[in-house]
Amino acid sequence: MGYGGVEELFGGCRIELGVSQVGVGISSITMRRSGSPAFAIVALGVLAILGLGLVACSGKPVVTPSAGGQIVVKQSGGAGILVKECADEAYRTEKADYLIEGTVEKVESRWNQERTGIFTYTELTIEKYVKGKPFAENKLQIVTPGGTVGEISQWVEDQPIFHEGKRVRIYFEEVNGEFFIVCGQFGVEER
Repeated sequence: MGYGGVEELFGGCRIELGVSQVGVGISSITMRRSGSPAFAIVALGVLAILGLGLVACSGKPVVTPSAGGQIVVKQSGGAGILVKECADEAYRTEKADYLIEGTVEKVESRWNQERTGIFTYTELTIEKYVKGKPFAENKLQIVTPGGTVGEISQWVEDQPIFHEGKRVRIYFEEVNGEFFIVCGQFGVEER
């Protein structure tokens, strides 16, 4: 469990600070595109200094049900950047219940229902199961915190970023009937 606080700075940028069992750090930065470039540089500098080696991303992604019984994989932040073993492919492979390869078909960011956070919804077609029993449908929806909606962007540390048309390999695990990416951004490799 974590604690999060929000600070409004320079009229248009919101920085969320968080405390987790792992450490303290900036979990996300939200800013309007119309903000000054100098402010963006200062904000990124603060993020680099305070966020190095620290993780905090409390809360869960808001998931809209996917059509046709498609599997939903969530990513709500994590300690992937702090866990030394996450850089090791053998560790990720062992930890993952599923290892799939596929193509990103669609990437769309939108506000959650309360308009307090932005989430990115990625549609992926599975082409190969390297590990794990195949699903009834070869489609995944991956939900990650952060993204851009209109003039507002929200960045969340340790998140994979997907690009339409790219082939990817994803390591994910099943926990109590839900699916989560293993090791945050390390759990997704572009092919």
